[in-house]
Amino acid sequence: MTPEAPGDVVARYLDAVDAQTGAAPAAYLPPQSKRYPGSPRTPLPWPGPGARPLADTGLDRISTLLLGYGPRRVEMLTQAGMSALTGTPSSGPAFARVLPAWFTLRWTVPSGGAYYPGEVYLAWTGSGDLPSGVYHYDHVHHCLELLRDTNPAADVDRLLGPATTAPAGAERSALLLACRPWKNGSKYGAFGYQLGTVDVGVLLGQLLTWPQTGTAHLAPDPRAADDLLGLDGMLETVYAVIEIPTGTTPDTPPGAGTPPGTCTPPGRTAPPEPVGLAHDRLVLADADPHAVALHRAAWAGTDMPQRATPLPAPQVTTPSDAAPVHLPEVTPLDLIGAAADRASACDLAPGLRLTQLADVLAYAGGHRTTTAALAELARHPLHPALWCLVSQVDGLPPGAYRYDPRHHLLRPSTGADRAGPPTTVVAHRMATAGVSIVVVAGGERPMTDLTPTEFRRLHLLTGTVVQLAALAAQAVGAAIRPIGGFSAPDVAARLGLPGGDTPVLQLLLGAPTSRAGLLAVALTEGTTNG
Repeated sequence: MTPEAPGDVVARYLDAVDAQTGAAPAAYLPPQSKRYPGSPRTPLPWPGPGARPLADTGLDRISTLLLGYGPRRVEMLTQAGMSALTGTPSSGPAFARVLPAWFTLRWTVPSGGAYYPGEVYLAWTGSGDLPSGVYHYDHVHHCLELLRDTNPAADVDRLLGPATTAPAGAERSALLLACRPWKNGSKYGAFGYQLGTVDVGVLLGQLLTWPQTGTAHLAPDPRAADDLLGLDGMLETVYAVIEIPTGTTPDTPPGAGTPPGTCTPPGRTAPPEPVGLAHDRLVLADADPHAVALHRAAWAGTDMPQRATPLPAPQVTTPSDAAPVHLPEVTPLDLIGAAADRASACDLAPGLRLTQLADVLAYAGGHRTTTAALAELARHPLHPALWCLVSQVDGLPPGAYRYDPRHHLLRPSTGADRAGPPTTVVAHRMATAGVSIVVVAGGERPMTDLTPTEFRRLHLLTGTVVQLAALAAQAVGAAIRPIGGFSAPDVAARLGLPGGDTPVLQLLLGAPTSRAGLLAVALTEGTTNG
């Protein structure tokens, strides 16, 4: 038997997702938040009733960035759910002190609750109210846990390379976004690995909406980053880094950090031992071997070559003779303000307007970017495209369309004449109440021919698109629901996709109903390619 090419690791993983028949049994300890008991903790400011406005420096700046990921006011997390998340017995007196009384936890991302696999770390070069060091963000208590008390400027330089635009004498801090890929494995099986990467991309998109953030790095050396944070790369590893240009601001005295050009990491002690990973270890022991192989290949830092296979023949579709649809002018939206009320819908209603769809496509598709970092990601070679299956949108005929972000218009596409869009996990009324926006990986190579690192970058970018679409939908008063369970060939035929383009994820968009904030539909099946 001829051995498979190393690049087949992605294809074998996707085959394993296709073969998945349902959710894996949750026969493990419940997933918990990660914490570092005994480490010094720095509470971050809360923007609660009567609190002073947050500023743009020091702790206020960090708090502003992380609150998009941390707790917000909702009413739907049960005591049992909070107990599983925090590891605090709900019957004990300490439970009432887990969060301030007027807060309860709900992430502003598609996958909420205890299963969300992202972790955030801060490599901070120092300010007047936060000493230099490496920190872990405890999102439950909205505080920073000190892992190392040395200035990490040299480590950041070593990880990201020399700065090209920073002013003389400036230092760089960084947010490091890590993933615990097995945290949701007991719920989603092999598909959980793919979903977890999208979730970290959602977090990336949320953080990059803030102008204070800097450049996003989607391919840091995971071994160097994990070494800085003291991570076990098979249980948790860094997927992306956001470079923060700290400079010599008023709260950072000149000369306080490592001299520019210093690239030798300082001697340092190991960070304290964390708790909360027992569930992850159990799931890893039983994880799908193809998901483990994909994770190991990307973590090793030696990317696999692409397979030497030709592109598939283009699908036979009839080009549409219809004129493109010029979309309404884009509305200026406050994506930062929309984050506080971001939620996934469990039901949709008719009544979606063309102006609402146009704004969601513009902000998610890269036509309108609110920060330089998001503009840079929109130009990434792997940035996915947006296609639409329109059912009911006021002012737009039903049909299949491709969004053109350069000219902000919809180009009609003639695909197969099928009732659609097909999906395996939601009621039919959700798929027909408005429009299904399909995030499509395309063009030059099929997704099965991507290297492990490219596969990860694609799904990080997909997550960013998901969050921007969700924030824009919230800002324009629409309801949205990300869906990962559907038949990729059926959706591709319905859209009339060219060969090599692959549907990755659907966003169901419509008008909100009275229960649009409830997260009640389980996302348990993966995308199928057969």
